Amino acid sequence: MKSSLDGSSPLSPDKRLQAMLAVEAALASALQKSGIISKEQAAAISEACESKSFNTIPLNQAGAIAGTPVIPLVKEIVSRTKAKSGGAASYIHYGATSQDILDTATVLQLKEAVSQIGRQLQRIESAFSSLAKEHVNTVVLGRTLLQPGPPVSFGLKVAAWKAAITRGRQRLEAAANGGLVVQFGGAVGNLSSLDDKGMQIAQFLAAELDLELPDAPWHTHRDRMAELASATGILIGSMGKIARDISLHGQGEVGELHEAAPTDEGSSSAMPHKRNPVSCMHVLVASNQAPALVSSLLSAMPQEHERGLGGWQSEWPTLQTLFAAAMSASAAMAELSERLEVDTAKMKSNLQSTREVVFSERLATSLIPQLGRLEAQELVSDLVAKSNAHGKRLSELAAEDATIQSTLNAAGLEAVFSIELSLGSSEELTNRLLQA
Repeated sequence: MKSSLDGSSPLSPDKRLQAMLAVEAALASALQKSGIISKEQAAAISEACESKSFNTIPLNQAGAIAGTPVIPLVKEIVSRTKAKSGGAASYIHYGATSQDILDTATVLQLKEAVSQIGRQLQRIESAFSSLAKEHVNTVVLGRTLLQPGPPVSFGLKVAAWKAAITRGRQRLEAAANGGLVVQFGGAVGNLSSLDDKGMQIAQFLAAELDLELPDAPWHTHRDRMAELASATGILIGSMGKIARDISLHGQGEVGELHEAAPTDEGSSSAMPHKRNPVSCMHVLVASNQAPALVSSLLSAMPQEHERGLGGWQSEWPTLQTLFAAAMSASAAMAELSERLEVDTAKMKSNLQSTREVVFSERLATSLIPQLGRLEAQELVSDLVAKSNAHGKRLSELAAEDATIQSTLNAAGLEAVFSIELSLGSSEELTNRLLQA
């Protein structure tokens, strides 16, 4: 699968450099619109911020020494601007602090990452909606504590998957809309170096970058980032639950679902017969990573005074890894959802192999009004034991039992073992989930 950190990814080092340069150029434009510098000076700075000729590696190396890549980056922009306009060079990074540039660059990168994830989630929702409608009356074993339970509608199960993805997308979008805002506060968050033009410049900067302007800078208030990370972690966890379900349905002994894949995908180097659930694996890798990453961001929230030491500086590597995991998981789940193979014959066969003991709850419930709970459950438990011992279907043993014969007529007993009736409100619940 394509890496979420390659050059085309919004999370890549090259895109981080581009985002920082975009913020510096936008600041120059904001300064011009506020009357602090001329159009020519703003144009000179913007031209110097063209990212094609910058080298990410030495800037990052110098940034590691300086404590932030913004310091060597600003020096480079100043050097390039001086060659075109000495006066303009004095206004590069004017009124800003390094954290303003880095936080806003992070916001720009995450905004694009959320957009890409959202497009994948919409693919998943569409595929699962179609699959749920197709299989609303397809019967599959329900499973509790990894053991066979009463039958359920496969369509209802898929609709629940789809609904979880929808909630995850909405949660992520809400956190992004509220949290991905511009950062511009200067050294201590009050824009004091800009006198009475601070907020005007901040407004122009936000508009230039197509970002919302918060009520105030948020240098050491990281709740927005923590909320976004938490929403991302929950989304990854929901995809992990679905991948776990699908991989369990696809076990060789179960064989109800399969990933449809190219010949070489999911193959084994040692066992030619294997058909490995590779897409599920990618999702589960992400879901294993996410909790620790989210907790790391929560741990970074208590930051000191107006500008923190070590807290916010630790966020980007963690956010980068978390969102790379989310992008990988959503891409894998999108591919999986669109090419999932459903073996309805195997679902039916697995249900039949239980010899109807999975209807024991329905049988006991039907007997409770006449026999009482304890006697009904004891009677059915004895019949289940006989079914396991002699390999007979539960309905046969029930039909032969004198107590049951005196309690249920033939139609009542037939209803107990009716697959259609056992699905309960599945169709209505499926529709509710798909329409939510």
